[in-house]
Amino acid sequence: MTDTLTLANQQAFLAQQRGAELARLYATLPAGPAPLGALRGQLMAIRGVDRLPRPLAGLLYRLLALPLNPWRGKYLDPHAGSNLWLAGDRLRFGHFSVTQQAGSDGLPCHWLDYDSAANPRLLRAIRGEARQLQPGLWLCRMQWQTGNGLAALLWFTLQDSNHAH
Repeated sequence: MTDTLTLANQQAFLAQQRGAELARLYATLPAGPAPLGALRGQLMAIRGVDRLPRPLAGLLYRLLALPLNPWRGKYLDPHAGSNLWLAGDRLRFGHFSVTQQAGSDGLPCHWLDYDSAANPRLLRAIRGEARQLQPGLWLCRMQWQTGNGLAALLWFTLQDSNHAH
């Protein structure tokens, strides 16, 4: 992705990509600085939706970006974070620790580990990864820890409101 593209153009481009295409892009990205503060999230490339025709999948992702979607993004500090739900970003659910380490592909990333007693058992198998796409924008994948390793469930972006265009 070039620096000349606006965040909105990048978000639109990313929303049209399949999981495999996002994985190839993700493998080229640096970890970059840690995402910090309240970050707006946008879902894309949900496992199974990749089978839909691109226009239909794109419509679904545009619907998920509307205010009716209760997930707003994430709040991160240098060592921990949580998901932000509903307007006002006051409801936080789904807590995780944050470290910089090798991701599931062996390359550096910001690792979001939900294996915490503060979470319901179901959430404890979630592992997230984030790499910087450009200043203020991170491409992330959510994975599920199984007995056989990690399975990618979906992709999303996190955007710092200070870099919005």
